[in-house]
This record gives sequence, C-alpha cells and structure tokens, in this order.
Amino acid sequence: MPRTSNQNAGLTLIELVITLAVFAVTVTVVAPAMQSLQHGNRLRTEATRLLDALNLARSEAVMRNNPVVLCPRPAPGEDDASCDGLFANGWLVFSDSARNGRFDAGSDELIRVFEPLPQGYTLTDLAGGSSTRGPISYLPDGTSRRNISLLVCPPQELPLQPWSVVLNNVGRARMGRGEGRCPTVLP
Repeated sequence: MPRTSNQNAGLTLIELVITLAVFAVTVTVVAPAMQSLQHGNRLRTEATRLLDALNLARSEAVMRNNPVVLCPRPAPGEDDASCDGLFANGWLVFSDSARNGRFDAGSDELIRVFEPLPQGYTLTDLAGGSSTRGPISYLPDGTSRRNISLLVCPPQELPLQPWSVVLNNVGRARMGRGEGRCPTVLP
C-alpha cells in the first residue's frame, strides 16, 4: 500500500508577514509618485480645457460671422454679465452681438459655461505677477488681436511645472510647458 503525504498548501505565518511587509514598503514608495502623477494629469487637463474654450470661441466667431467672447466668470453669487471675475472661477463663451465684451441676455447667445478650476489650482499671466482678468474676444475672421499667455498653476505645495496656454494676435492658441513661473501667493 502506497504512503500518502499530509502536506498543507497554505502559507506559514512568517511567509505572510514577509509578504505584507513587502506590500507595505511598495505602497509607501509608490503612493507619493501616484499622487504627483494624478495632479500632473489634472493640471494638463485644466490647461486643455482652457485651450478647448479658446478654440471653441474662435470657431464659433468664424461660423456665426459674429464676435464671440471668452469671459471670466465672477465669483459665485455675482452677476454673470459683468465679465469682471477671474478665470479661476470658470469662464463663459458667448456671442457678442453688441460688441461690448459683456454678456447681454437679450441680444447675446450663451454658447457654453465652463466650471471653475479645482480647489488650489490657479490661473495667472506669464509673469506670474497677477491673476488674470478681462474678456478675450474673437472677431468674425477668427483673429483675437490680443497676445496673452496664461499659466495654469498647481496647488503651491506640489512641485509641478505649470502648463501655459498662449494666444497670439491671429487667434491661434497653443499649449506649452516651462514658459513661466507660478507666483507663490496670488494678490
């Protein structure tokens, strides 16, 4: 009669402790890198969202044969027609029939409303000295007649390079990196 062996197929306590220790060290090392990667992706997403808004405004101006404005939204609770807010509060794209750079509910058509930047993210000019204000207008020929460089900056505690959105006189917008410095404190 053959002898059978009585072997257990489970883990010993030592093997389990070693496996958990390796897992804990791996998570400790990888977690900060994953957080940095997540914020880096978020930063690029916000810059892309601003670029998309500029491209939408330009194409709508040409398609409608009417000026179209990208306008910073005011702080929550304030009048949306003022265009006196900050781009960090979000932005509006609207047709500007009156050509006054303000949203007039009676004559202008609201094309799209963009949400604010996430908490801690900021939008500033290329010099990093001030927060960005004022509408960006596109004429029916697709030109903006305005040079502007905007920086989308990460929360201050993150050592990430900002993304820039650059608009030239002809109305072409592009994204880039390493073209400015984010301020340490916005006014």
